[in-house]
Amino acid sequence: MSELIKPEQVRIKAYVKDWEEAVRISGKLLEDAGCVEHSYVEGMVRGVKEFGPYVVIAPGLAMPHWLRGEGVIQSGISVVTLREPVCFGNEDNDPVHVVIGLAGANDNLHLDILAAIAEIFEDVNKVYEIAEYEDPQAIVNLFNNMEINI
Repeated sequence: MSELIKPEQVRIKAYVKDWEEAVRISGKLLEDAGCVEHSYVEGMVRGVKEFGPYVVIAPGLAMPHWLRGEGVIQSGISVVTLREPVCFGNEDNDPVHVVIGLAGANDNLHLDILAAIAEIFEDVNKVYEIAEYEDPQAIVNLFNNMEINI
């Protein structure tokens, strides 16, 4: 799966004050990479505010996204590892150590990317392993080896 993520779409050991800042950073990485419009980033934040911490999909892992296709220029992901974990308000899976921003250009691709990412994180320890990575390229390599076509 080439070109879904590049090193400039990874931020290592970010210091954030709360979940909203973590989501905004993940969205800004997608925006700066030309994957989404700014409205998509705002939607990512609005989604958590309106629907709660549904984006916290596993212990230590959040995957903020917005409506498939709305404000998406091209499919992509961003990865933000956090220096200090933050809480989104999900009793079962907080605190979050890794935030993966997701933008799928269409419904099928959005779901394919979600499924591929879920496969990577079948082992919950993978979240904590990635949280300790120091090299953005290592994260890029991990995600670009997922088995989907963009």
